[in-house]
Amino acid sequence: MNHALLIIGNTLRTNPPLRQYLNRVYTAHFHEEGDAFFVARNDTKLLFFLEELIERYETLTIATLDDGASLIGKVLCTLTQDALVLQSQVLAPSKSLHVAPGSYTLKHNEKHINVLQISLCGTIGPIFSPSIQEHSTFHLVGLDTQSCHLLLEPLAQTFDVSLHVSPWVEGLARVEAKAQKYGQLEHFMKSTLSLFGGKFFLGNEPMSHIVKHLGANKKRLTCAESCTGGLIASLLTKVPGASRCIHGTLVTYSNGIKRAWLGVDEGILNTYGAVSEACVKDMLEGALKASKSHFALATSGIAGPDGGSEQKPVGTVFVGVGDNQGAHVIERLLLHGDRESIQTQSAYHAFRILLQTYPQEFLTK
Repeated sequence: MNHALLIIGNTLRTNPPLRQYLNRVYTAHFHEEGDAFFVARNDTKLLFFLEELIERYETLTIATLDDGASLIGKVLCTLTQDALVLQSQVLAPSKSLHVAPGSYTLKHNEKHINVLQISLCGTIGPIFSPSIQEHSTFHLVGLDTQSCHLLLEPLAQTFDVSLHVSPWVEGLARVEAKAQKYGQLEHFMKSTLSLFGGKFFLGNEPMSHIVKHLGANKKRLTCAESCTGGLIASLLTKVPGASRCIHGTLVTYSNGIKRAWLGVDEGILNTYGAVSEACVKDMLEGALKASKSHFALATSGIAGPDGGSEQKPVGTVFVGVGDNQGAHVIERLLLHGDRESIQTQSAYHAFRILLQTYPQEFLTK
């Protein structure tokens, strides 16, 4: 199914929190991002643009703020030769298939059109348009992207399944699988699990999977973050149920706080520096001791754009995982991109190392 999102008006286009919320609602319904388009509310070519999109896509979702809903309704009525009527406290075309507060859907030339009326306070109505039926999303851990393609493509061809592999970071790949007309998605998934047991888990993203399994196993995790500045904890605590397994984390940006809060040895800081394997090891141990958790994640690095050296250039990051039995794994990474990109990559490498180090806790056998 090809589908698209049309956003009406500059206010909605330039409001990042509302845009991100809309994208989450849209992706949760369709299981993937669609093509996205923007048009000003007063664009004189709006009607012709709508006609073009409806011709191109099977499903079109139109998002507009409350003050633009009436205009969109009139344009759609012009297109479909209909009239607006009040239904369920919503002014919608009379031939609408579904109407609910903040949303209605209709068909035109066998294409589905869903209008979402969004308020600035963040209310988004339901999406009624049909979504992809034969679809599954899973992750592979510990394999590079090329290996994922090489190993999965023969299976996909055998069962007539299309694939989209998108790595969060190298070694942690998200795979979307969709059955084609005569595809056998269930058999593909069983064969994939058989091939990748111990490196496989179902789900749209790693954070929910980690939180789910920690909660189910009654295990706790904490973080000691320097260069990521609390990003790892933020990503995890966005997941409902995180309070069952994450009781607290520490953002220890300065060396003084690393010493005071985590007990990082001053000799290590003076000899090896904060961006070092030895420092991250002490951070892991300090976080585990302070929180009484079962697992800890730690990061320390140079996110840039300044602060690098010949020995430790910008993008040098040490990421580690440890447990309350004294085991730990720490990797030195050389990442590329701007400051935010390096921080984000560091966070996802932390998830990757956790999953890869403790497959018995997190991965399907």
